[in-house]
Amino acid sequence: MARVIQIRSGESFIHRFHGDSDPREVEAFEEEIRQAWAEQPSMTETQRVALVKRYLGPGVKDELACYPSNVTSNPESLLRTLRKAYGESRSISRLTLELHQIRQGKHEGLRNFSQRLRRKYASLASKQRDLNEKITEESVLRDIFIDGVLDEGLKLHLRQRRLENPDCTYFNIRETALTLSEEENHEAQVCVINTQKRNDQPTKIDEVENRLKKLEDEGNRLKETLANMDLKIHEAHKRSEEMFAQILNKLEKETNSTDTNKDHNNYADRRQSNECFRCGRAGHYAQNCRSRVPRMGVQGNERPRR
Repeated sequence: MARVIQIRSGESFIHRFHGDSDPREVEAFEEEIRQAWAEQPSMTETQRVALVKRYLGPGVKDELACYPSNVTSNPESLLRTLRKAYGESRSISRLTLELHQIRQGKHEGLRNFSQRLRRKYASLASKQRDLNEKITEESVLRDIFIDGVLDEGLKLHLRQRRLENPDCTYFNIRETALTLSEEENHEAQVCVINTQKRNDQPTKIDEVENRLKKLEDEGNRLKETLANMDLKIHEAHKRSEEMFAQILNKLEKETNSTDTNKDHNNYADRRQSNECFRCGRAGHYAQNCRSRVPRMGVQGNERPRR
């Protein structure tokens, strides 16, 4: 009696694999198959193989016909054969490097970024599985997702969530990010928050907004402090210039006063030397003296004795 495989309504998410496009298509196909297996844990190996072959294109089935039956009759061996024939040819180190370099694009939605990151992780895990190497833990995928988020406020909240709960999975972090992101809020359109009747208990979005506001306030205070320091430096420089100008002015006045005293002393000396030798009176020289009678004891133009 032939086995009957019950077709679930949820199998519609499995895309038919033709093997004629991007090598990453086989990785996405494998992930969809494994998801279907996980949702039906009671399936036997024969049923799992039948599920895989149901979604294979004619060209892929012809390729599998070239392999021994013992290779295609085991579900894991069947997927391994598909990866070998149509999968990724890059090395594990190259795939690991590309995984750690993935970041959310400037115009890329958060949901699409998480899917792209998951596909790259699946490529690496498949390659490691084929070579019987240790598969990279999913916590690495979670950490790369957090670091690659473009929104700094959302990234800060996700890091805080990881610190509070180190055991949280990639799925938990992704759901939290989609819930908090504006993209998910606009797509879901669950409710409209009335700001006038908001609950007193702050939401997660409020916490992120408060943290961002605190950072903005600290930045404004720092700018104000720097502005005050610049003003004080400018005032001190101005006072120094004024003091220097006062010192120069004082020195100039003292120099002028010294020159005036020297001129006065020279004039006094000139007055004392301006004395007539004939009559002994000051105010004229002997050659200009009008007195015809020489002073007693004075002969010629000889200076009188004092």
